[in-house]
Amino acid sequence: MASRKEYPLCLEIGCGRGIGAEIIVKQFGAQKVIATDIDPYMIEIAKKHLRPELRDKIEFRTADAMAIDEPDEKFDAVFSFGVIHHMEDWRKALKEVSRVLKSKGEFFFEEFLRPFIRAFTLASHPRGGEFGFEEFREELKNNGIDIINVRRFGNIGIIGVGRKG
Repeated sequence: MASRKEYPLCLEIGCGRGIGAEIIVKQFGAQKVIATDIDPYMIEIAKKHLRPELRDKIEFRTADAMAIDEPDEKFDAVFSFGVIHHMEDWRKALKEVSRVLKSKGEFFFEEFLRPFIRAFTLASHPRGGEFGFEEFREELKNNGIDIINVRRFGNIGIIGVGRKG
């Protein structure tokens, strides 16, 4: 989902190898991205592969998305590229996303849905991280975020953006 709006300060939860952080800078006009992952090893990989021209724009940190160590209403946008469903308490993660998102800030998400996860997960996967589209939308709404654009792929997944009121 390309964007015409710019988001100066962004947070990415579950950054993995750091590819998403680069996309956020290039496609969303971010001047600064705080890219986090709960796994310190992934943060080290991301730092190692960060292109020199992006070092002043992307900061990698080890952090838990269910307890984001940032002040309220700090970020213009928060991004989650297929991460929320990996969390034991996905509702808590969405509450944290809303807390750190500025008023009128936007939450960009890409997620697999419960039927797909149950059908195709080969390794153990936290059952607490499973949800359907309606559950996800309702939880966002409960936290003051309304979906403004979403593309559903049947019961497989969703890609969308929500805006905090």
